[in-house]
Amino acid sequence: MSQIHYQQYGIFHVTTKAKDNIPWCTKEGVPDLLIDHLCKTRDINGALLHAFCILPNHVHLILCPGPKGLSKFLQSFKSNSVKELRARDVPYAVGWQAGFHDERIRDAVQRSAAIGYVQGNGMKHGLAKEVMDYPWTSLHFSSRVDPLDVW
Repeated sequence: MSQIHYQQYGIFHVTTKAKDNIPWCTKEGVPDLLIDHLCKTRDINGALLHAFCILPNHVHLILCPGPKGLSKFLQSFKSNSVKELRARDVPYAVGWQAGFHDERIRDAVQRSAAIGYVQGNGMKHGLAKEVMDYPWTSLHFSSRVDPLDVW
């Protein structure tokens, strides 16, 4: 059964998981490709990408999806990233789980908490001792993300 996402516009914290929780998202070469596809999807959809964290079996995003809405943004990102991985014969890229989890961000306090959560997720999962030690977070790719407005 497909998910229904009633809220399509605004700023969202989104989590999408690898199919069957197989940890392929941080294999060699994959995070760079995923970041490239996040930026391409942002540009094509007129979206804003504010933060991300790529973990072995899931990805966190803070984004404003643009005029096509949240579901179209995620559908485009997920399908195009997997198509390219398969075209490159990446054997462990099995795909994305159907659907995604989203939380609409309503105020500055919630936004600050979500940004902190996303950027600290590598450390939360025991993949780094300090937030800045985890390599696949937008903290290391500031030129690839959009600045946040002051609320």
